[in-house]
Formats: sequence, structure tokens, C-alpha cells
Amino acid sequence: MDGNSAVERLVNSLQGPELLTKISWQEWQEIEPPYPETEFSRRNVFTRYNRNGYAWDIHGILYTPEAEVDNSVAIVIFHGGAGSAIAKDITPDGRPGIAPVMASQGFTVLSITYTGHYPPGGIWTMPIAERMPIYLMDQDLSDEEIVDRNRKCTFNTIVQGAAQLVEEHLAGRNILAYGHSTGGPMAALLYKFLNKARVIGLLGFGSGGPDGWRKQWLEQYNQPQKIKPIDAISRRSVQSFKDSGYNDSPDFVRPWGGAEEFMAEYDPIRSHFKLALRDNQHRGALAQLEQHHLLTDLPQAEFFDHLDDPDASWLESIGVLLLVGENDRSHWQIGETDFDRCEVFIGGKYREHTERSHVIAIPNYSHYGIMELYNEKIPFTWLWAYKSGYFQTPTAC
Repeated sequence: MDGNSAVERLVNSLQGPELLTKISWQEWQEIEPPYPETEFSRRNVFTRYNRNGYAWDIHGILYTPEAEVDNSVAIVIFHGGAGSAIAKDITPDGRPGIAPVMASQGFTVLSITYTGHYPPGGIWTMPIAERMPIYLMDQDLSDEEIVDRNRKCTFNTIVQGAAQLVEEHLAGRNILAYGHSTGGPMAALLYKFLNKARVIGLLGFGSGGPDGWRKQWLEQYNQPQKIKPIDAISRRSVQSFKDSGYNDSPDFVRPWGGAEEFMAEYDPIRSHFKLALRDNQHRGALAQLEQHHLLTDLPQAEFFDHLDDPDASWLESIGVLLLVGENDRSHWQIGETDFDRCEVFIGGKYREHTERSHVIAIPNYSHYGIMELYNEKIPFTWLWAYKSGYFQTPTAC
């Protein structure tokens, strides 16, 4: 750590009993990279798989460093509800996203695009209002089939595809999984679909955790459920971006400007849509999920099992490090005390199973702090935790 007091305080906090650590903005800016920078390559990867009566295609970007810190470890990233892996590659103003930052630190990274969210060539050309999921790269599907697939593209469908990509490219590795927003619970589901790799830790920023726990938090603090009609598709706009609180950080941490610039810069590389099924699963909208079950004749568990608690023995084996911005409306600002807030509630649920569960709150950042100024400090913090042994299962005496 070379005498860096900010890094030393962070690492020490991960060895202590307190669940929550708050860091000052000055300390945040002082966090240095834990490893020497290295060159890396990136390439698109795809796979086809079957679930719920259909074949599906899924895309990822695989980052391979020239010099790996540890070739037994890799990092897997899930984007948020209307995003893409490409948007994790670059910020709206052109700085590196979190995926290339981690690759430049010597870690192999696989960044996933949700099934249906990657157009051929990776660039969306039609207006947002006309976009629909693209489930197969080499076939045009009828409107009727797309609607049916929209009802059947469950969390399990996406995570199964992600797991197949992991096992095709990262077999035998220990996985640190990160998911932003809607991707947070997907990262927490990944372990269930892996046979040739093992999730040893969960990385967080605006991530939350398993949706069953999030549902408990919503109900405990009387938060509205915001149910979506079965076949609805939410489409991002400047106004919806602002209404969701994604523009709530101070101007000085948003070098691209505001919501207008964010939407314009990311228009070609983010789907900017989110299916009702994705919203209703994420929010645990039981009545709507039951309608999905009845409409599709798929097993009820296909729509509900993501709400189950993760396997207790797996939870005991992992480390969890959740970062959150203090201007993140849904993950931090709701609640009268720090321990009422969503990210601390979720961190506490993990703490019931593993002592290696901590939450770090960062000033100024909104839900999109992963793209805001000094965003590289987020993966630096995760990797300092890794370097300190945080994600290594303690050896029994």
C-alpha cells in the first residue's frame, strides 16, 4: 500500500467487524491502482443455447490482459436493465469503463450483454421507440414470436446463457461476479448455473442482491412495487432518466453533462429498453409473475425461483463487497438511518452467512457512479480487497 492512508483505511475496514464504512471524497480520490498497468486485448464472443422452448444467442466481450495477476481468477460483469456490455467498455465522455480498467490491472474479464440486447454488429440504428429484442443473430423473427419470447426470457434464461459463455471461455476459474442494478441479482444467481467454474465473490456498486431479499426490504419500508403490464416495454428517455434519479449526482462528477448528453452518447450502444418481465421479476411482483406462468405454461419456478434464498453453504464460502453512491436514490437515499438503506440491508443479509460482507458508501455518486468521474476507483477498491485476501475462504483450524 506504500503508505497510502486511504487504501490502508479501506483494507483495514474489510478486516473489521463493522458492516458499513463511509469514505470521504478526498480519500476516494487518493485510492491508487493496486497492480501495475498492463496491455490487454478485447474480442466479442457469442454462444447459442436452449431454454423455455427456444434457441437463444447471447453476447459478451472478453478482455484478456497480456500479463495476468492470477490466471485462476476472472471477473464477470452483468449490466443494468437497459444497458449492454459495450456501455461497460466506455463512459459517455470517452474514458475507460470498469471492464477495461480491470483488464488493464491484469484480470481476465467477461462482460455480458443480456439476451436480446445485442444487435448484429453491436450498434442500434433504429429509434429507441422502435427497438425490439434481437434473440437470434442470424434470423429475423416474427412479431408474434418476439412477443412470446419476451414472456419467456426470464432471469434464468439470461443467466444460463451467461454461464455457458463463462464455461466456454473461463472453465476452471474462480469467478468474481459484478452486476449493476437489475444485473445485481443475476450476478448472485450465476453460481447455480456453473459446473466448470466457481463464484467465490460478489462485487457491488448499485447492485443490491438476491431479489427475494430486495422484496423483503421493499415491504419492510413500504416502498411501491411499480408493477408493469405483462407485455409492456419500458423505453429510456431523457425524462425517464431524470425521473429515475440517474442524474442526481453533482455536475462536477458528470463530465459528459446531463441526461440529454448521456442518452445521446449511449443511444447507439445501449438497447435503452427493458421488458416488463425483467421489471416484474426484479421487483418480485408475484401476481404479474403468476400471469406469466399461466400465459406461457412454463413451470412456475421459472418465474419465481430467483426469489429463493441462495444456497447457504455457497453464501458461507464467498466474500461480498458492496459499494454504493450516497446520491443513489433507490440503493441509498431511502431510509431514516444508514441501516435502513437498501444496500446496508442487503449487506446485512449476506452477513448472516459470511463475515466477509461489507458496504462502502461513497459521496457524490449517483446510481451511475460506475461511469462518473474517478469511476476507476471502484474496480481499484474491489481489487485492493482481492489483493488483501478478502475473497479467499478462510482455512478451518
